[in-house]
Amino acid sequence: MKPVLLFLLKFLAYSLVLFSFGHTLLHGYVSIMGYASRLTEPLYRMPSHIENFLYGSSMTIIAFLSLTLATPGMPLLKKTGTILIGMAAFFLTDLIFVQYIIFPHGVPVATEDSPLFEIYLCIKWLLPFLLWIIMSYPYVEKLFRRQKDRLD
Repeated sequence: MKPVLLFLLKFLAYSLVLFSFGHTLLHGYVSIMGYASRLTEPLYRMPSHIENFLYGSSMTIIAFLSLTLATPGMPLLKKTGTILIGMAAFFLTDLIFVQYIIFPHGVPVATEDSPLFEIYLCIKWLLPFLLWIIMSYPYVEKLFRRQKDRLD
């Protein structure tokens, strides 16, 4: 029980620290997205309310970062690689959906009832957990296997 409890406490601690910097992280993330969108389409400009729209994205990124940082037994280099790959996945998902599907240039904005909007939201909420499980599987499995062995 101790390793799982320690993992959960570390996850909570990392989450609280990252949530305290959440607004700053979101603002930086939106700024980088703005630059990237101009690289892919020079005339495209992010909507003025994009920070409000991407607020959920910052929460899922914080969950992913906290899960990765709290994973026991994972070497620092593996954590760094996992975070870089995960951030690239979040960034590309947001960039593609925001620029080409949700707020496309010269086309009406996708409504919340749009199936593509729903797919985007599902991807955003599943992505942190899927990335973490896929990239940290050996370490997570070891954590819970130890727990199961102690119970048997």
